[in-house]
Amino acid sequence: MAFSACSIQGLGSVKKPSIAPKFQLPKISPCETVKPLMKKLEHLPLKTHVSEILKGASQRVLNAFVDSVFQFVDQPTTESQSNFAPVEEIGKEIRISSIEVVIAEDFPEGIYIRNGPNSLYGALQSSVSVFGKSSHIWVEGEGMLHALYFNKDSEGKRVLSYKNKYVESETFKIEKERGKRTFLPAIEGDSSAIWAAYLLNQA
Repeated sequence: MAFSACSIQGLGSVKKPSIAPKFQLPKISPCETVKPLMKKLEHLPLKTHVSEILKGASQRVLNAFVDSVFQFVDQPTTESQSNFAPVEEIGKEIRISSIEVVIAEDFPEGIYIRNGPNSLYGALQSSVSVFGKSSHIWVEGEGMLHALYFNKDSEGKRVLSYKNKYVESETFKIEKERGKRTFLPAIEGDSSAIWAAYLLNQA
């Protein structure tokens, strides 16, 4: 029995393997790439807002703790310290009409500036708490610049004027915004009270 070559070739053509298709990366449109990023950016302001709320809440809790635990009391002052008592900020230059000293004729014209303590809320105060007592000293707290101007008018007569202004430090701005004494004295007093004041002032 004979087989035809043609039939064998025909059978082989049916079994011929197909060529594998080329692999292609999926196409990603720009929108699909940007959308996840936009979603993250949309949540960013919310997270920032929540962070600010939590920070404000923790600050209010801390202030409430200080107000309930610590009590401010005026410190006694001696007669020699009365010259360093707090004065109000005038904000503008005023002319001095009378003086109690004699100024030398050859005293040069110019400005004399003194930088000293000047409590924003009255006299220096101590803080009393369960931790003990701590007291303000003269180099602690708010400061003020006092300027004394030595000039002469057109007739050559001596003219004196005065101006003062608070040093607007970060602690000064915070206490002025809150409208009350906020920072605790942390230099002189009981060691436990000083440590507590130092830690709370840094919070």
